Amino acid sequence: MKVLNSKELKEKINNGEKFIVDMYADWCGPCRVLGNILEKVSGKLINDNHPIKIYKFDIESDKETAAGLGVRSIPTILSFKDGQRVDTKIGVVQEKQIIDMANAIK
Repeated sequence: MKVLNSKELKEKINNGEKFIVDMYADWCGPCRVLGNILEKVSGKLINDNHPIKIYKFDIESDKETAAGLGVRSIPTILSFKDGQRVDTKIGVVQEKQIIDMANAIK
């Protein structure tokens, strides 16, 4: 999964792309657990030719951007479609919940 910088993240939102982003930090244990789940789901989505991509954003790289998106704890997963946030999941979630998020914005 590609790690986005704040400029890339804002561009994807402003361009109306459909995507999921994992808001994480390297020091966060639960983020590492979720990262492994997201890698697995991302691979499944790619294999199924699913149009939704999953990205990562290190909140430590730009805390202002993370705060501007309403991220108050990590891990947090956000989904976007047409420039709007569609869903938010906080904490470690299971594969099915992530796939459901992807299908909701497809």
